[in-house]
Amino acid sequence: MREVRVGMVGAGLVSGSHAQGYLEHSDAEIVAVCDLNREIAEWKAGMWGARKVYTDYDEMLRDPEINAVDIMTPPYHHHAMVIKATDAGKHVNCEKPFCSSVREGKEMTRSAEKNGVILAVDESYVFTSSHMRARELIEEGAIGEPMQIRQRHGNWNQREGEPVARRRLVEKRREGKSWRVDPVMSGGGAYPWVFDHAVHLFALARYFMLDTDIELVYALASAYQGGGAGEVYATGDHQDVPIITWQFQGGQKQGVWMRAERLTHTYDYRVGFSTIVLGSEGMIEVLGEGGGNLYHDGRPVHLILYRAGGEIESMRFEEGGDRVWDSEISYYDRAHANQVAHFLDCVIGGKAPRYGGQDGTREVQVTLAAIRSAMEARPVRVSEIGEGFTAFYPDGLGG
Repeated sequence: MREVRVGMVGAGLVSGSHAQGYLEHSDAEIVAVCDLNREIAEWKAGMWGARKVYTDYDEMLRDPEINAVDIMTPPYHHHAMVIKATDAGKHVNCEKPFCSSVREGKEMTRSAEKNGVILAVDESYVFTSSHMRARELIEEGAIGEPMQIRQRHGNWNQREGEPVARRRLVEKRREGKSWRVDPVMSGGGAYPWVFDHAVHLFALARYFMLDTDIELVYALASAYQGGGAGEVYATGDHQDVPIITWQFQGGQKQGVWMRAERLTHTYDYRVGFSTIVLGSEGMIEVLGEGGGNLYHDGRPVHLILYRAGGEIESMRFEEGGDRVWDSEISYYDRAHANQVAHFLDCVIGGKAPRYGGQDGTREVQVTLAAIRSAMEARPVRVSEIGEGFTAFYPDGLGG
């Protein structure tokens, strides 16, 4: 019997990337798949070699063979599901955004601590191979002291093929409006895209700034609503935020994120996500999710290190293609699998994950500050976001 026997909860797009991490590990097994749609759960169970299928989460938690769960449901369900799992003595790996409010995040984290189980948050941006190498270079002093973060979000280009076709089939079989644009289920209120993605950019900014927290956020909202044809975010009356700026603790270091893509009807030749980290003695430019069009000496690269003395070094990370994006970076195939492998090593070794409940809660708090900033057209201190503040009921729950 494998040491970690996991139940997969939710069978959407990201589940395949999580599953890859378990299937690659020598001491882990996917025992069960749980989804409200039994047909989809059975389909995924067959793909992953799982012996059991559930449509009732509580029933799955009563299975004594399962000692860990991977929660990949919409954020609105995370709080109840994590607490039920930790109370049942199961280790938990939970997708981001981790929670809808600071209070939820703290309660989930305390429950894991009380029950003596591992709680990890799947913040895949800090487990992307190119990002991890950039962090190593920063720690080694390759650019001196990191001082400024510049993030750039260009168009994500989908790679047509079987994985995308499967995702569309799953979406077709599900009923109702997509959770991604639902104000409550997404957790983002009128800003669902921002809530879903800003946790990534803030987590990575803190990661590259050697774990320095963000204290002040200013998000510029756009009057334009809508987006490109065929995109889930192209429908509904949700709001757009194309630019976010922030200040790290101490006031001497800053960051900015700029978004130009088909959803905002703007064009940027650099595709996907990329980051520039400027230090006192050099600079790093690195590709992230869906990233491309970064060149050095006429060839595509994934990371460029510029030193103040003039020496330039470029790097590639040969990890194969990405199952979703037409990209230079293997994100869906590797970043999530990297994080799952780390979660498993923590469970087996009994050590705390490097990105856990407190981290996931912190990034949600900063994201809520960004949403409040966009709503109120002013800079917002992260400390202003009370434990009960949410993006969908900002005035009624402790904001």
